[in-house]
Amino acid sequence: MKSNPLEKRLNIEVSLARPRSPKEQLPRVVVIGIVPYDAPIISQVSPAASIRSSFWREGHPYVEQVRLSSPAQSSLLPGIELKYPSRLRDAVGGILGSGVPEVDCLLARIPGLKPWDFSEQEVMEMLVPFFNEVPGAMIVFPDAGGPWPRSWQAIHDNPEQRRNLLNTIKAYGPLFAEHFQLGFFDAISLPEDEAFHMFNSLVGYDISLCCWSGTEVQLQSHGWRSAAATMAGYVSKRTDIITQSFVGHKISLVGGRKIVRNRAHLLQDVPDKVLSSHYEDFCIVLDLDDRGEAQILSEYTMRRPRFEWNIPVVRTVKAIHQSMKRAADMFVFREVKKVEAVALEKTMEMVLMPFYERGILVGSNGEGAPSVRGDALPSHSKPMLSVDLSAMVRPWCQNISLKVMVKSGEESVIEEV
Repeated sequence: MKSNPLEKRLNIEVSLARPRSPKEQLPRVVVIGIVPYDAPIISQVSPAASIRSSFWREGHPYVEQVRLSSPAQSSLLPGIELKYPSRLRDAVGGILGSGVPEVDCLLARIPGLKPWDFSEQEVMEMLVPFFNEVPGAMIVFPDAGGPWPRSWQAIHDNPEQRRNLLNTIKAYGPLFAEHFQLGFFDAISLPEDEAFHMFNSLVGYDISLCCWSGTEVQLQSHGWRSAAATMAGYVSKRTDIITQSFVGHKISLVGGRKIVRNRAHLLQDVPDKVLSSHYEDFCIVLDLDDRGEAQILSEYTMRRPRFEWNIPVVRTVKAIHQSMKRAADMFVFREVKKVEAVALEKTMEMVLMPFYERGILVGSNGEGAPSVRGDALPSHSKPMLSVDLSAMVRPWCQNISLKVMVKSGEESVIEEV
């Protein structure tokens, strides 16, 4: 008699675990911070979060890169209540709480330094090498421009804030272009006449300055927080959007302060905070409403020429550059021959094919595939392979002309022509 297959015992095991990407995967968003020297070392408390770190010696400077995937892990970071207030904990917790699966943090600890001392030589020497390891990421400095106040009412023009923000951007700004990154910083409160001069001095860097606007009550609840972290977190979360604009999108905010209102607000209209035109022209403005949402009113970057390089354009072009750079690096030790030049040309065409198939890259005249031409340039001093690319980036009809140079035994170089 045959057994009934439905009578067989069936064991089902159900488990729940947070999704985790391989550590080899490059991060989409990286938060930079300086933590107190006696703060918990996250890679020791949570070894699974560790990516890489410098050599540890008691009493010496130390930097670690960790990948956090739970808002609970942000409790290990310094907060606004410390002697030297830091927005690091709130920034990382807010990004993770908004639905971003993972956030990488670069955490430096040096005795005697404050959370906003990013331009100190010792800090730069420790952090700069780690930027090489996170190409293409959005970089957030939630404490740059400190000391940050603990409440919205305490925000005021502070020369120390201005100096710290400028020094940090000018120290790390050149790295963003070199490593296909985009930096996010918080704009500080400045008089209208001084705001223009400061913002104009930052034009040319691959960065975005972010700020809040909205009702007084919502600013009391969220205005002390990092608008830069909120924007970077939303951009990294929307992996389904590459070329589309973010203007008009609404971000649901997590956290903030609970504000108790009396009935006086029922008897009078409280006007929204009015930003000067310079903030509207240079910064990403997040407008707060009474539902706890922030609407994105602009998406500018400081890249030249102004108003032509918003966040979607910059991210798209940087992704193209990064893909070409990776392909070119594979030919560094190849012989400078015509056959290798043809192989490099075909490799570039394969790398650019996904952008062409999605309608992002077309020919420079707006039709057909991008033009890619490879050549071998033999020389006794500096032999190299080269590729010339001519294309148009849609939907902005932005023409790009790039020259990729692979010199024998050296890192490949991409130049705009």
